Formats: sequence, C-alpha cells, structure tokens
Amino acid sequence: MRKPATLTREEIQPDESGHLHDAAMRRKVIEMGGGASVEVLEALGALRLAAKQIHDSMERFAERQGLSESRLRVLMRLHYSPDRRLPLGVLADDLNVTPRTMTDIVDVLERDGLVKRVPDPVDRRSVLAVITDSGLSRIDAMRKEAVAAQAAVAAGFTPEQLLQLRHLCLLLVRNLSGGEAA
Repeated sequence: MRKPATLTREEIQPDESGHLHDAAMRRKVIEMGGGASVEVLEALGALRLAAKQIHDSMERFAERQGLSESRLRVLMRLHYSPDRRLPLGVLADDLNVTPRTMTDIVDVLERDGLVKRVPDPVDRRSVLAVITDSGLSRIDAMRKEAVAAQAAVAAGFTPEQLLQLRHLCLLLVRNLSGGEAA
C-alpha cells in the first residue's frame, strides 16, 4: 500500500487574505523565480496534490475491498454501462490503459468470478466483458461505503464552494483540451 501524501498543519496555512496555501510550495515557487505566475503555479501544485490524495484514497478503498483500483474502475464502468457489458477495447480507452493491460485486469476479474468474457454478437473480432451477478453484488455491497467516503472528502464545503470547485476543475479540463477559456 502506498503512503498517502500528507502535509502538516504548519505547511497548510491561511495567507493574508484568509485563503489556504502551502507555505513550502510558495517558498519553492518564489525561489524558482515564479514571478507573476506564482498564483498559477501554486494553484496547479495544490490541484496536483489534491488529485494525488484522491487517487491514493481510491486505491486504499479498493484494497479494503480486495480489489486494485483498476479492477474497481472496470467493475464500476461495467456496472454503469447500459447493458452492463462493454468491448475490452472500449474499456481500455475509457480507463486510459493499453489493450494488453485491460486483458490482464479482466483476466483477474474473470478468475475471481466478477466478470466474464463473451463474444461480441455485432463484431466477431471483439470480445465483451460482462459483469456477473457476483460482480454486481460486490459493487452493491461497497456502494454505501464509497458514497460516504466521497461525501467525507467534501466535509465543510458549502454547496456554492462545491459548485465553484466543479466549475474550476472543468474549466481547467477545457483549457487543457484546447477549448476556449471562459
């Protein structure tokens, strides 16, 4: 299991305007000569740290369920697909892994009885991964804990802050995807 990335209370402090910042990161950005882009570099650094901690938290949750994060993601993707089946290639694309990696993931899920492979009736060259009743039961059993864990991440946020967080994250996604900035 990976050690979670953590900062001490002394490292995350309110600045003069009352907004939290990572004092060590701010010092490093200034030492690098961040200049006018200090705010951008600090914000992106904070986003990377938050993303890493969310990822690490998901890995720990999956491990408590006896799964890897990638196997949990495959089960969730199949669970929420309309007919609970998808081609392995689509799963690989959706999870941003190579087809070979997806084959390995599905091998383990199939061995554990959570997924089965079936021929694609539309494309003879394709194989579908189908979540089994056992896989559905496994997802249903962990859903309540997963929802509670996700809600805990946002403890103390107001609805307006959550709306703003969503907006800012999606604005970054759009900017990184080459779309127009708002």
